[in-house]
Amino acid sequence: MNIIDLQLFVNTVFYFGIVICGFVISIPIGVTNINNGGQCLLYADFTYKNASYGTINYSSKGNCNFPIYLGVFADIFFALGVGIYSAYAVFKSSKDKTIASQMWVMPFILVDALVAAASFVASCMVSVGFNQVCNHLTKKYEPSGTRLFSSCVKVQNKNVINTTNGKVHNTGNFYAHYTVAQLAGWICFLLWAALVVSNIVRAVRNRKMRGAGTDATTSDKTNIGNVEPTA
Repeated sequence: MNIIDLQLFVNTVFYFGIVICGFVISIPIGVTNINNGGQCLLYADFTYKNASYGTINYSSKGNCNFPIYLGVFADIFFALGVGIYSAYAVFKSSKDKTIASQMWVMPFILVDALVAAASFVASCMVSVGFNQVCNHLTKKYEPSGTRLFSSCVKVQNKNVINTTNGKVHNTGNFYAHYTVAQLAGWICFLLWAALVVSNIVRAVRNRKMRGAGTDATTSDKTNIGNVEPTA
């Protein structure tokens, strides 16, 4: 029975897990935007007009667009491409045990680290924005000390007025959408961070292998006079 490279296999699973998270992040936030007329509900402010009526002042679209675009281009497209590449390497590793040491490592460490940092920022944006809009929606009406909504989940599927254009939008299942997107965002960040650590470990391992001359054709200590010409 041929044995595959375990580290490559784990990395491949991580990449495809990130692809799934990318969909779980982008779709719920995008659907919530659509339900609210293309406006971003994250960080939105709620203003009471009286004890039973209020308006919503939506936040900048960039607060929602950044997590969506990151989820689509980095978590779905990029991770899918690298995942397919890694899956092919896993398949080849069953026949060639040195395949992992032949693959590029440093470029993936740099790119994965950048995406991990961006994922951390995006996850913070979703978590803080979600918490802020819920605090605004459940705040007390000062004159009477009562709340229009006792909890954020009760604001789902409610008609709200956009203070910018006066149009009426439905909040939809925004609480469920943001809860799922928030969880997926943090899982995605942890997976990217795990990939950075894994690739660093592989880079160190590859350097030690070359330094010890494990692979005679790639070791930097190989006597150049003993190397067969390749061209």
